[in-house]
Amino acid sequence: MLKLNIQTEAYWLELGLGVKVKVRPCTSPIFYAARAFMNKRLTELGAEYRKRKEIGASVDDLPDVENPEIREALAEEYLARGLARAAIIDWEGILESKGDAKAPVTPEKIDELMTGFWSIAASFSQQYTGVRELIEAEKKDLSVAPNGTSETAQDIAGTAPEHAKTARSKKTPPKA
Repeated sequence: MLKLNIQTEAYWLELGLGVKVKVRPCTSPIFYAARAFMNKRLTELGAEYRKRKEIGASVDDLPDVENPEIREALAEEYLARGLARAAIIDWEGILESKGDAKAPVTPEKIDELMTGFWSIAASFSQQYTGVRELIEAEKKDLSVAPNGTSETAQDIAGTAPEHAKTARSKKTPPKA
């Protein structure tokens, strides 16, 4: 079941390591902008990879886009970066590399945060896209019933007779 309790105002997410980000609500336009960012980056990377392979140039500095696992990981990274670029409007706990000045919220700094700290990127993606809310909702549906079981269906098995044998009637030798 889905409740239409959609955020309409910017809100803060605590991402860990002392980092908080203020984000715009996760709406369809923001998600589709992030997906467009992801597709553009993957297309550019694929074109560069193919171009270099065709002319015999080195591709050692590029991810192996022919590997499906690497392509999937890149897609997730680019989607998270696209979401962060479209959503983050302010932050706390992000400082410039030199000194104690707060880092400005720019696309380049957002990319630096999302690519340099995987735990921050994962926390952002999970919280911002509502994955945690979905997991919590599933937990509620699968929670233990008041009588201490997690059953949701009627018991249709009858009681076994007292003289019934167990399924394993002889001992098996232990494995060496």
